[in-house]
Amino acid sequence: MQYGLLPRLMWPLTLYEVPLSKVEKLERLVSSHARKWLGLPRCLSSIGLYGKGMLDLPISSLSEEYKCAKVRLEMMLVDSSDPVVAQAAPILATGRKWTPRTATEQAKAALRQRDIVGQVQEGRGGLGLGASTPTWSKATPSQRRKLVVQEVHWEEEARRCTQAVAQANQGHWMAWEGVEKRKISWQELWEMEAFRASFTIRAAYDILPSPTNLSQWYGEDTTCPLCPSTASLKHILMGCKTSLTQGRYTWRHNQVLKSLAAVLESRRTSVNALPPPSSRWQATSFVREGEGQANLTSVGPDAGQLGGARDWKLLADLGQKLCFPAEIASTNLRPDLVMWSASIKLVYIIELTVPWESSVEEAYERKRLRYAELAADVQQRGWRAKVRPVEGFVATSTSRLLREMGVRGKAHRQAVKDLSRAAEKGSQCLWMKRKDSPWVFK
Repeated sequence: MQYGLLPRLMWPLTLYEVPLSKVEKLERLVSSHARKWLGLPRCLSSIGLYGKGMLDLPISSLSEEYKCAKVRLEMMLVDSSDPVVAQAAPILATGRKWTPRTATEQAKAALRQRDIVGQVQEGRGGLGLGASTPTWSKATPSQRRKLVVQEVHWEEEARRCTQAVAQANQGHWMAWEGVEKRKISWQELWEMEAFRASFTIRAAYDILPSPTNLSQWYGEDTTCPLCPSTASLKHILMGCKTSLTQGRYTWRHNQVLKSLAAVLESRRTSVNALPPPSSRWQATSFVREGEGQANLTSVGPDAGQLGGARDWKLLADLGQKLCFPAEIASTNLRPDLVMWSASIKLVYIIELTVPWESSVEEAYERKRLRYAELAADVQQRGWRAKVRPVEGFVATSTSRLLREMGVRGKAHRQAVKDLSRAAEKGSQCLWMKRKDSPWVFK
């Protein structure tokens, strides 16, 4: 659809006088078939299909691409270097709901205003963090076209976010903080099982047939099959006392922990296999014919914070009860992962949580305070302690830990994907077994 249907539609929609209302009608037809293909109900809004929020699907909106194409054509005609073309530029007819000329002027005004404001920083990053964009006053004609088209994309996404705020269930993702954006590529979507793709999308927008939703849709009973509480999606995946007693949440937690432990163990093994930190690595420099000898710069492998030692050890609370290393401190606490080096007296205390997405920040602070006393005790014994709470539904804290360990680039993306897949599969299994009273570990 993305690379077969859209390219065939965009060329005639760009050249001919097709009103926006007709394009929106065509988009509704495309959306209905896309929902059917993904196994999604009709109640899922277009925000879930085309929005670029916390769950980004590789599907583009037909009306959005239509607007961008018309704006691009408008700028090519009006801002043409040929004065004859610029003076004879026709008015693009797109109906009364929306006109390319008005949208172009609004985008240009927003870009000029952004030049006045200057470079700003969004989120919690420091000043100057992130890629800089060319300013409107210094941009070339081709760059200006790209900036205007990008501004139209941003306006459409802002409109979707405004609509999502007004939605009680499908817009609850707007309140998520500290959660990494989940971007699904076409390759990953093709490799997914049909039900897992459907479950991931419906769970993100809370349109699974939970007893609470079934009561709202059809007036059915809201009682949980396992306990007398009201069974919302959050209750089934996070808050059922029977599921907690039976160890269902612990099982999902361990599935994510296995994936995280595998990443850190691979990293620990590779760092320990490197030459000692005192030795220097020299880059190979090539010298042109007739030139003198090049200056050799000493570089080292990117080992992150683990590069200062080669005797790292790792313990995971899997299979058997984890005992905190006695050489560091004596405690009854059982963190999920402990990584330490005796040569530099540094220990990482890693605690994994699989919380509800809106409670990520709360879970992070709770786990950090839980191990604050242990960290102070470790420091009194002459060690350096770093407490790193991480979240299974991959949060920013998890990405920070991976980068701190030197997991970057392709390895980082693969690790995040593996952790997300483990959490999604675990939650999917809990959902499928929500009515089964006996719980069988697999």
